[in-house]
Amino acid sequence: MAEIRITISEIIDICIANNLIPDSISNIVILGESIKFRYKNVRSIPVNVDLEINYKDYNNGKLFLEIQTNWIIDKYLHFKKFKTLQYFQYEHPVITFFLQQLLKDKTEIVHIENINFKNGYFKIRTFNE
Repeated sequence: MAEIRITISEIIDICIANNLIPDSISNIVILGESIKFRYKNVRSIPVNVDLEINYKDYNNGKLFLEIQTNWIIDKYLHFKKFKTLQYFQYEHPVITFFLQQLLKDKTEIVHIENINFKNGYFKIRTFNE
């Protein structure tokens, strides 16, 4: 068993270094327990949307995040139905990230026992099988 202590800023730095953040996301700002950023939709009508994501919980291999935005986009997201992707599900306002399934599919080694967020740090407890 191991415990990893990592801040949101460190997670963002790792994602940037590994090109995991798409070009459509910019202006990333970390404010305490929140990640604020701008999403640029370049489809039929280009739109910039400011979003905020907050940690909610980790339970049974699923990481729960809450998304917040302005009231117009919030109304749209409330009624918009999104298909569930392989590792993500969105049901307004919660994004469910099937983290343990992702790790199981990508690596047979690491399994997450628990994730807590306290005092600016994620504490991730893992175990190996």
